[in-house]
Amino acid sequence: MVTGSKIAVLSVLTATMLLCASGRTKACELRFALDTSFPPHIVLASQQPEGLNVQMIRLLAAQVGCSVRFVRSPWARALKLLQQGEIDVVSQLTYNQTRAKDIAFIGPHHQERMWLIADPAKVPPLRQLADLPQWPASLLIAVLNGGYFGPQLQQLRDDPVLQRRFYPMVSNQDKLALLESGRVQAVLEEELAWFWRVKGHATVYRPILLVHADPAYFGFSRVSVSPELLRRLDAAWLLLYRSGQLQQIRDYYLAAHAADLAMRAAAGNTAVISRMPAPAPHL
Repeated sequence: MVTGSKIAVLSVLTATMLLCASGRTKACELRFALDTSFPPHIVLASQQPEGLNVQMIRLLAAQVGCSVRFVRSPWARALKLLQQGEIDVVSQLTYNQTRAKDIAFIGPHHQERMWLIADPAKVPPLRQLADLPQWPASLLIAVLNGGYFGPQLQQLRDDPVLQRRFYPMVSNQDKLALLESGRVQAVLEEELAWFWRVKGHATVYRPILLVHADPAYFGFSRVSVSPELLRRLDAAWLLLYRSGQLQQIRDYYLAAHAADLAMRAAAGNTAVISRMPAPAPHL
């Protein structure tokens, strides 16, 4: 006897097979931009890139009969290439209306939480982002060049007096290296990536203020990716979400660290493993 739940699963799998078959009528290649390693989201291994985002884009592309070619590019330049159609897709991209003019958003693949990271003994207390202008002008904050961290922080970064405090960096690794060398006193970093970097290592640096939380998407170029392919990619994402395959990828990378994260949370060091966010595309 076939139960209702089994019928639902079979329906999802059958629809996926049909979607794959239709996608393979015309081969395509998605050029996926990578910067430096950003584990667990992107891991630049010796053979092939790995990580949450890499495995998800491979799975998504396969559902519509596409292959993935990895292209190395600094983040800010990758966004320009995406808008120009020189690459097809990036990950870890938060939505805003300005970006949506040139970029279609499929996902989200992660609920991003951006924290201000610093040594609490070397910076004044910070209860809210509006208190940041009260910091001494000598305290510098490294941020990823081209990154968007919400309207409130953007307003501070656009202030002619305050913008000199923000030190734009080409890569995530570079900004963390500046923090550890003492050339900057704080960085903006994604929560899970920060945990991954410091796990198993003693550090004086702590997340001191949650700056922004937003869904992170795969962003596709509206120039190089056709509306028809965007619709098929979005439909494939929904099927992968409903079948649980996207959550399986998250579990593979994150479930083994759930106990460590719980211990850090209990000790006051925030770290969150959230489930796969529900699809909410912006096509």
